[in-house]
Amino acid sequence: MDAPLAFLAVGLVVCAMEFAGSPGSERETAAQVREPPRLSTGQVCAGLFPGEGGKALERVLQSTTFEPRDGEGNPDVREVARVMEDAYRSGREIRWMPQAECEVRGVAQGGRIPSLRVRFTADSKLDEFREEREPGVSVSTGLRKRVYLSYECVSPRAGSTRDAPLEIAVFFHERRDESEGAAVLRPDHLALTHSAALAVAKELRCADDGGLPARAEQLPAAGQAQEGSAPKAVRGSLPRTAFGSRKP
Repeated sequence: MDAPLAFLAVGLVVCAMEFAGSPGSERETAAQVREPPRLSTGQVCAGLFPGEGGKALERVLQSTTFEPRDGEGNPDVREVARVMEDAYRSGREIRWMPQAECEVRGVAQGGRIPSLRVRFTADSKLDEFREEREPGVSVSTGLRKRVYLSYECVSPRAGSTRDAPLEIAVFFHERRDESEGAAVLRPDHLALTHSAALAVAKELRCADDGGLPARAEQLPAAGQAQEGSAPKAVRGSLPRTAFGSRKP
């Protein structure tokens, strides 16, 4: 190779190496590394939000992909059911058993990350500190984008009976003040809560799905309960921390 051509080739190689190692290129590579993978609607707390529940999730958080959470913040329906079963089988210790919580975060909007939480707690007549409640499905809603839904599960898997059913309460809370008002989003909040409750009831093989209807629209009116029972208030001992013990 002629000397001028050799010098030209070396120069091109050096320029390419300098460009590859330029600050801009490093920033782009770092940004790609820092960008976390996103979860689809079916992947976030897998199995808790099928069908209409998943559509409601996307509408509430205005996103079709979600920030991945660790195992405690992203339990699937099988894990939630296992935690409920373990709590019931603990007998009188049910008050102190770990509970389950699903936290979902959407895409950042205006510097804020929209999020919501769905928490599951287990109770039974074996808890001597338990407040008395009427049987059936109960629903109540709060002014600040909250929903409370409770039902009873007679499950051969959990070993619960009609005389001492596994009582499951589901608490929903949207943590996004900038979204539409609670009254506008309430149907979606109910759909999300119902979807999660029904998914766990089916996983536990609760008799008659715990009395839950097939669709959220068929739930008893908020603040009322089926079979003439009074709505159940949220106990002062709640909430429990995610996968943590209930506070005394």
